[in-house]
Amino acid sequence: MKRRSFLKLSAGLLSSSLLSGCSGLFASYRGDLTSTAPLDNTNFSKQVWLGKHFWGNRLQDWQRIGNELLCTREGKDFEARTVSLLSRQLNGSLQSGRIKATVRNLTPNEEGFCGFLLGIGKGELSAKGAALAQRAGGENGGIIAAFDSLGKLSFRQFDDESKALDFTIINRAPFNIQQYKSGDKITLDCHLDPIDTHHFDIRLVASNTNTAQELGFALLHKVPADQLQGGISLLSSSEPFVAGARWGFSDIETGGGKITLNNANTLGPVMGCMYSVNKQVLKLSCQLMPINIKEFSRVELQYKFENQLDWQHAGTAKIEDGFVARFRLSNWNYLKQAQYRIVNPQKPEDTLYFGTIAKDPQNTKEFTIALYSCIIPTSKSLDNTHYTRLISSERDLGRYTKDNILFPHTELVENANYHNPDMYVFCGDQYYETYPTRYGRHTKDAKLDTLYKWYLWYWAFADSIKDKPTLVLVDDHDVLQGNLWGDGAEHSDMPKEEDGGYKWDKDLVRMIYRMQNGHNPDPYDPTPIKYDIPVSYAAFEYGGISFAMVEDRKFKTPPDYKANKLATTGELLGKRQEAFLKDWQTMHPGKPKICITASMWGSPQTDENGKALIDYDAHGYPADGRTRAVKLVSDANALVIAGDQHLGLLAYQGINTFDDGSLFFAGPASAAFWQRWFEPHAPLPNQRNNDKNTGDFTDTFGNKMRVLAAANPKVTHKLFAKQNTTWGKFLADRNLKSEGYGIIKINHAKKYYQLECWEWNTDPSIGKQFAGWPYIKEF
Repeated sequence: MKRRSFLKLSAGLLSSSLLSGCSGLFASYRGDLTSTAPLDNTNFSKQVWLGKHFWGNRLQDWQRIGNELLCTREGKDFEARTVSLLSRQLNGSLQSGRIKATVRNLTPNEEGFCGFLLGIGKGELSAKGAALAQRAGGENGGIIAAFDSLGKLSFRQFDDESKALDFTIINRAPFNIQQYKSGDKITLDCHLDPIDTHHFDIRLVASNTNTAQELGFALLHKVPADQLQGGISLLSSSEPFVAGARWGFSDIETGGGKITLNNANTLGPVMGCMYSVNKQVLKLSCQLMPINIKEFSRVELQYKFENQLDWQHAGTAKIEDGFVARFRLSNWNYLKQAQYRIVNPQKPEDTLYFGTIAKDPQNTKEFTIALYSCIIPTSKSLDNTHYTRLISSERDLGRYTKDNILFPHTELVENANYHNPDMYVFCGDQYYETYPTRYGRHTKDAKLDTLYKWYLWYWAFADSIKDKPTLVLVDDHDVLQGNLWGDGAEHSDMPKEEDGGYKWDKDLVRMIYRMQNGHNPDPYDPTPIKYDIPVSYAAFEYGGISFAMVEDRKFKTPPDYKANKLATTGELLGKRQEAFLKDWQTMHPGKPKICITASMWGSPQTDENGKALIDYDAHGYPADGRTRAVKLVSDANALVIAGDQHLGLLAYQGINTFDDGSLFFAGPASAAFWQRWFEPHAPLPNQRNNDKNTGDFTDTFGNKMRVLAAANPKVTHKLFAKQNTTWGKFLADRNLKSEGYGIIKINHAKKYYQLECWEWNTDPSIGKQFAGWPYIKEF
């Protein structure tokens, strides 16, 4: 910066009373300006994916054209649209840093502001977690270095939990650039400079992009150093509660020792891969970001086995709706391990993604399955402007703390992976409709909104599932419904979920099944149901085990509230799946059998008074369909594993008595909001280990079962009901819930299953499981 320019800017700054004295001003100036380097100046054709260095909140709110990131979201209630700089983080060092970008108001007649959001998470959140910051400010939210539509430079709060949408200007008088015309391209240059061992100055300089003339700057003096740690995002916003300006960003550059560069945090164009192996059949799906498929329409799969030098070409696959490509190889050598990679057929020398196809261990080792279900990325929605405790026992959850930002579930994933799973099973509800953001299922952007939520699940687990077989079930929230009585898709045209069927756009529903189930083993009978919605119930053999996967909501009968609760009739699995399970009984003779389903086939739940709770969503309904299903898996001598009800449970489901059916293990929710309890009001017969929450139980539909263990929430249902002021059974505070994952070990040598139930933050090398686990069952 030339001395003349600096003096001119200094005069403007002093006249604005941004500093208490000249010492702070000169401390903030550095003659040896930190150099910068571009993040990504690639020229893209118009597309939603912003490039591997960027994560847009939300997908449907941003596009990239050339090297410019354009906010596309209009309308009120969409303040603070953000783009995270994934590969850049503010570290805790006392070094200078610099962030630079060209901005322009895409809507010159509208009011709003743009800028850099600095210090998201205050170093508490991972780069992925900090990437979610959007709309409302709150604890650890950071500081906005802002430029507005009137040409004013300022600094705004994004860390005030009580004024989440105020974006209060911190400096007393913003610097007003007289020469600015709305719509002009402006280069914003943000300098972070340490002034002592505990503080930084932040200086935001504005220049005319075309002439490079410096127009003005604002300075925030003596910012505590701990506030400048964490994520960095670009921000485009209207003023609070009104529709307003949208902004574009280009020529984004960073530099300086204060900013950590970590390209390991980049994302795309491939999000990840999942696969399954069933003897000679390998199926693999490749999930891509929302690229321009007119220019990049196919991907190629290559592989090489151990000791091979050259990559083998497995073929190419079309990138389908949902940005997923599916491969099926029918002559796979399942007894060998292989490396695989995904490439663009037009640029086969560049590896886009890679992983390992594990060899089928057959019965040569103890086989371990990790069991997950029900996973939200945040404890509360980021669109909510106020967080209130749902019951008095809950803690206040800071918006951008680990208590609220659960994604990317680092402890959960690392603790589960400690067990070195041979297979991952996700039983459903990989995401929920309103987390981390509002409903989008009814909008024109429903597909992108669903992808946004799906990507967060994928991003959290991608490094685990790319190297091991993975099975995924689609459940009710996956198809954007609170409850699903699928009824073979009949009555889907009727308005209520209780009418049965699928309530949202059927092309969207097909996309969801394609993304989540495209890699699963071939279905037993691929005939789709109504609206061409695919099925995925299947049998396969892996690890010396005979598996069956069933869909326990796709054919389920809608509730009949008028029928006698003890005499309900209808379908749980439906005739097709019942015939399948009958056939499965004789498949893979001599091998242990495991059936994978979404939910336990019974309703072991109690109300606040300890009485059996009625719940038509649970699979105690319909009773006769449930009992037929239990008998079929019992006749197969199968263990059944499930999830869904958010309550870790171990129970024999009875047919005629309390324990003459199969053993069911429902893993706990990994991270959920709705709570359920099993707390009988009076001692039950045949308790296990003198645990009052075990024993012989009859649910509201007359189904008998013997409960062996229950991982109840840490607050009793009675106390919860006494304090609860909402209509639901919601809890946000993880300290009051019992969440985690299941582990199933199949010991071939000693012929037993070992069932384990772990809390998400328990160190499995030294910690204890939920009470009642582990449990060993011979086969």
